[in-house]
Amino acid sequence: MKYYFLVTYLPEIQRDDKKLKLRFADLLAEREYMAHEDRRQIDLVLLGHDFLLLEKLLAGKDAEVEYSLYDKEFWKEQVKAPKEVPDFLEAFLQRMAEEKSFGPEAVNRLHEIYYDYAIRTATNPLLKEYLAFEKLLRNVLAAVRARRKGLPPADHVLGDGEVVEQLGRSSAEDFGLGQEIPWIERVIAARDPLQLEDTIEQILWDYLDEQTSHLYFDFEVVLAYLLKLQLLEKRLALSEERGMEIVRHLEGV
Repeated sequence: MKYYFLVTYLPEIQRDDKKLKLRFADLLAEREYMAHEDRRQIDLVLLGHDFLLLEKLLAGKDAEVEYSLYDKEFWKEQVKAPKEVPDFLEAFLQRMAEEKSFGPEAVNRLHEIYYDYAIRTATNPLLKEYLAFEKLLRNVLAAVRARRKGLPPADHVLGDGEVVEQLGRSSAEDFGLGQEIPWIERVIAARDPLQLEDTIEQILWDYLDEQTSHLYFDFEVVLAYLLKLQLLEKRLALSEERGMEIVRHLEGV
């Protein structure tokens, strides 16, 4: 389905924008005018917010996460007794309820469940490929962070396959993946946390640009815009949070 009016209506956004003319929530409000299958793809994006909320709740943090499919109270109940969760999550949450522990291995498993389900379920080629790319980037990041902490990267990457095995076993500076993953050196070179966040955002932004440069009014254009808004709002929220931390520190709070 083509979205001529909606795409024309979308204001231009840049990665370094400090203010947004259109919010993530504004674009979500347009879902009711979209084709059913396109709405399902957006729901898979939103499901990632539910998993972030679940991660926080399982870690004992009572935090808010915007735009999740289910609200915090629903997930708090399911963490205690998983009775109404989707089938693909039931076994995991049941085990967490029984073990009452949520360590790094469980965090990895939770994210793996999301990516496996979302990639398997997505019918839109862009979303399926973007999620796979995001999972790859997450694995590279996890391997780099583990190595810096002197931990085995193999214990921190998701899934299986040749690239995952390479990240887990290689002692080369670029994990022997410099040719296959041209942006891996940028992740390795970003030592400062802020620089690393900026690098990750740029890599994802560039990927979306490359995948949609030849498209105009397709759903993929709307989807890429939504994913970019998600990146921007995350950065702006983090910037605001850091600003508040500085203020609290200066005020001695």
